[in-house]
Amino acid sequence: MSEQPKRHPFARAVWPWGLVLVIGGLAAAIGYSYLDDQRDGERIVWRSWKALFLGGGGVLVALIAFHLQRRRVAAMGFSQVGMVGSRGAGAWLGDLPSAMRVVALFALAVGLARPETYRTIVHQEDSIDIMIVFDMSKSMEESDLPRDRMDAAQRVVRRFLRRTKHDRVGLVIFGQQAMLQCPLTSDTKLVEQIVKDMTIGDVPELGTAIGDGLAMAIASLRRSDAKSKVVILLSDGDNNWVTRFDPDEAARTAAAHKVKVYTVLVGREESDLFGGTSVNPATLRSIAQLTGGEFFRATDYESFDRGFQTVRSKLDTTKRERRERVPDKQLFVIFALIAAVLVALELLLSHTRLRRLP
Repeated sequence: MSEQPKRHPFARAVWPWGLVLVIGGLAAAIGYSYLDDQRDGERIVWRSWKALFLGGGGVLVALIAFHLQRRRVAAMGFSQVGMVGSRGAGAWLGDLPSAMRVVALFALAVGLARPETYRTIVHQEDSIDIMIVFDMSKSMEESDLPRDRMDAAQRVVRRFLRRTKHDRVGLVIFGQQAMLQCPLTSDTKLVEQIVKDMTIGDVPELGTAIGDGLAMAIASLRRSDAKSKVVILLSDGDNNWVTRFDPDEAARTAAAHKVKVYTVLVGREESDLFGGTSVNPATLRSIAQLTGGEFFRATDYESFDRGFQTVRSKLDTTKRERRERVPDKQLFVIFALIAAVLVALELLLSHTRLRRLP
C-alpha cells in the first residue's frame, strides 16, 4: 500500500501555484534589483515587448504539469513502495521541478522582450544653413543630359546631400510657381528622400519662375540664426515667368541679406539645328556674380563639389548642439541566466527523489 500523505484536493491544486509564486517572486526580485541598479536613472525600453506574450506558454505548461498530468491513469508493480514516491516534505516538493520550468519560461519571455537603456549624446557641430532651389519646369524633361535634366539635377543634389554631415538643409521647388517643399532640417536623409521622389507636375510646370523660387529660399533663410547662409540654385536658366521677383531683383535681395547663391546649370549649352539653345547660362552667371557665389554645370559635379567645399571651409559657422539617443546597456542577460539556472535545477532535481513516475 502507498504511504503517501493525503492532501485536501483544493490544497493539492493550489500548492504548485504557490511554488510558482515563491520561485517567481524570488526571480522577479533578483531581476528588478539588477535592472534598477544597471539603468542609472535612465528609462528602460522594451525593444520587443510583444515577446512578453510568450509568458502565456508558461501558463499552458503549468496547467499541463499541475493538473492534466495528474489525471493520467497508470499502473506499475513494485515489490516495495519505498522505491517510488516520497513521504513527508518530499511529497509536498514533488511539483518543485515543474514550478521551476514554468518560472524559467516566464524569465525567458522577459529576456526575449529585450529590456535596454538609452543614453543621450550631445554633439557640438559647426554648421551653416543651405536652401536648395530646384527647377521643376517642363523644360527639365529635356533629354540633352543622361536620362533627362530632371534626373541629372536630382543626382547632383542627392550626391551633395550625402556629403553634407552637419549643415541644415531646406528645399524649395519652382516651376510656374514656387513652393517650400522642406524647411531647414538637419535630417539630410529625409531631404534626399524627398528629392528622390519628386516628379514634374508637383508644381505647375508651364513656366520657369527663377526669381520667385530664389526669393522664397531667401525668405526662409531670413528666419535663420545661422552666421552663414547659402542657396544652391539648380535650373536650365531659361527664366520666362515672373510673379513677384525677377532673377536679378531676387539676387540683389540675397546680396543685401548676405546670402551667397551657387548656381548649377542643368542642360547642355550646344546649339541646336536652328542655332539656338534651350538653356540660359547668362541668368545663372548673373545671379552668382551679384551674390558672391559661383557658377557650375551639372555635368561637372566634381568641380561643383570642390568649389563649394572650398568656399564652405571659409565661411563663419554656427555652433549647434545635436542630441542623439543611442542604446546603452542590454539588460536581458540576467533573465536568460535565471532561466538557465532554473532549467538546470529542474534537470538535477528530476534525477532525485523528486522525480515524477510515471
